[in-house]
Amino acid sequence: MSQERKVIVLTGSNSGLGCEALKQLLRHSTPYHLILAVRNITEMEKIISNLTIPSQHSIEISKLDLTSFTSVKSFAQGLLTRDPIIPLNLLILNAATVKFELSKTEDNLETTFQTNHLSYFLLINLLLDRIKWSSEQQESFNSRIIFVNSSLHKPGEGHNKIGPKLEIENLDGSKEYDGMLFYKNSKLAQMLLFYQLNKLLEEEKDEKKKISIFAIEPGFIPQTELGRESPFYVKLFMKFILPFAPFTRTPEQGGEVIVYAATSAELENRSALYINKLCQIDKSSDDSYKEDLQKLWWNISCELTGLEEKKLS
Repeated sequence: MSQERKVIVLTGSNSGLGCEALKQLLRHSTPYHLILAVRNITEMEKIISNLTIPSQHSIEISKLDLTSFTSVKSFAQGLLTRDPIIPLNLLILNAATVKFELSKTEDNLETTFQTNHLSYFLLINLLLDRIKWSSEQQESFNSRIIFVNSSLHKPGEGHNKIGPKLEIENLDGSKEYDGMLFYKNSKLAQMLLFYQLNKLLEEEKDEKKKISIFAIEPGFIPQTELGRESPFYVKLFMKFILPFAPFTRTPEQGGEVIVYAATSAELENRSALYINKLCQIDKSSDDSYKEDLQKLWWNISCELTGLEEKKLS
C-alpha cells in the first residue's frame, strides 16, 4: 500500500448507501486505500469483481460483524497491530439495521441498539488514538469520523411519529418492543455520542491531532438493505412503489452526502456539524444537544461495552 494514499475504513459497503459511497470515492483523483469492513466477505468480493478500480486506489476487505463485540475488537486489533503502521484518515460509520422482532446478540444485547450505536462506540474508542496519530502525521488534512445518522433521531419523524424514547430500564426490549422505536433510539444515542465525543476532543486542545466529526442525514432511501428483515409485503412496497414517491431519495444521492462529509474541502477545520440530505449544515434534535443526556448515555455505553475506564466523572 502506498504511503501517499489516505486510508478510509468504510462499513456497510456491500449494499445501499455504502456501496454508492464506495463507487463515488473510486472516481476521485485523490488516492485512497479503502478498507471495506463487512460481515459477508464473499458477497463483497463479488461486488468488487464488477467494479473498475483506478490505479491510484487500492481496496481490501476485512471482516466486521457489528452484532459482536468480539468481532469489533478483532477488527480493531487487526488494524492496530499491522507492520508497518498504517494511518486511519477517515472512518465512515455507515452500516445499520432495524429489527421488527426482538432479537439479542451474542453479547445478550438488543440487536438494533448494539449494531447501530454500541459497536460503533466501542470501535471509535479502540481506534481513536490511531486516528489522532494519523492527523498529526498529515497536518494538511484533518482526520474525519463520519456518522451516517437519520432524521428519525428527531421526535415526530417517520410514519408512526413515536419516539425516540431512550429508557435505561428497557434497553433489552423486555418491557416493550417496537423495532422502529429502537432504531430511532439507536440514532439518538449515536447523536449524543457524537456531541460528547467532540467535547472530549476539544478539551485536548492539540491542533496537531485535530479530528473533525460529522453526522449526516442521507434522507429516506427505500432501496437500501435497512429493512431486509421486514415482512414480505413491506419489502415489495419499498422496492417497487416507494422509490417513485416524491419525498424519497436514491442511493446515489445518499452516497453523495456521505462523500461530501468525508472529503469536502469546505468542511476542513470544522467539526460537530449535522449535515442534511442537501449537503447543508442543519440542526439535530433538541435532545441531542442536552449535555446531561450526552454524559449519561456516554457512561451507559461505557458500561455496556466494557470501557469502564472511559467513563466521565
